[in-house]
Amino acid sequence: MKLIKGATLLSIILVSSHLQAQSKIDLLFKPDSIRKIVEVLASDSMKGRFTGTAESYRAAQFIIDKFSRAGLKPLAGYPDYLMRIKDAWYNVVGAIQGKSKPHEVIIFSAHYDHVGTDATNPYPMAGGLAIPRKGDTIFNGANDNASGVSAIITLAKYFSLKRDNERTICFVAFTGEELGELGSKYFVERCNPDSILAVINFDMIGRKYNNYGHPYLTGVDSSNLIDILNKRLSEFNRNEYGRNFIDLDPFPREHLFERSDNYPFAQKGIPAHTIMATSPKDIYYHNLGDEAKALDYALISKIIKAIAIGAEGLVNGTDTPTRIGRIK
Repeated sequence: MKLIKGATLLSIILVSSHLQAQSKIDLLFKPDSIRKIVEVLASDSMKGRFTGTAESYRAAQFIIDKFSRAGLKPLAGYPDYLMRIKDAWYNVVGAIQGKSKPHEVIIFSAHYDHVGTDATNPYPMAGGLAIPRKGDTIFNGANDNASGVSAIITLAKYFSLKRDNERTICFVAFTGEELGELGSKYFVERCNPDSILAVINFDMIGRKYNNYGHPYLTGVDSSNLIDILNKRLSEFNRNEYGRNFIDLDPFPREHLFERSDNYPFAQKGIPAHTIMATSPKDIYYHNLGDEAKALDYALISKIIKAIAIGAEGLVNGTDTPTRIGRIK
């Protein structure tokens, strides 16, 4: 048996290591991997994850476990990943420090709260058009917004495996969105807006609004982020993503830009937008039937993978969206 020279052996080890990492990355985007996250957060035992409840805290602990296993580090001052807003109200925050530009930050976010049960739901008109099971009292919030949380957990794992980010990447699961973006408002008042170069927020990505199944971006007139993402996707694979995989917001009269956790950041002049896939008039929106079984996991997987590819230049420091004026 011939001996393998040192340089050749090192090459084999590096290639093997790369293939193993790539295999793990491919598994992240499997619909079943995403489904497992959603099914936990949207289970009946979570009772709709209403802000301040014991079930909301359990959901936060589930997210912490995923962040920790992915190798995310807590932010300074929040050693347990929990940003306490008030009694039993918590944002969950973790980060991967940038290599050469650690003070430049890209944020991926999603809210993990929902409206709870019939006893806690703050929206008397909620209920949508879908017919729930008889006796059901739990607003599970699978699409709104366990789907979005599955995106940030998956991206946390993805970028942790890659470990090639020049900028710091921060992952935030917000509480209190359903009560008026309270978690994101609290967060943004405790950070330096100038250090945050972009915020990509995920909300309701589990059901498509049209036959094409493309996601859309809210507030596209506020920065050139959509152009950056679509250009990257088109360069990566024109056949799969075309020129404009991410659509313009098809529901401008719904004011979706102002209705999710991107908005408090945008008010500070930060390019901050929400990725969505679902119509605000969807039959399961704020409905008792918004359960894990009603989601399209192939769609969620497709969207998360697209954002991972499209955001490559944001995290490696080569793409920077235009700043916007502060919104009063």
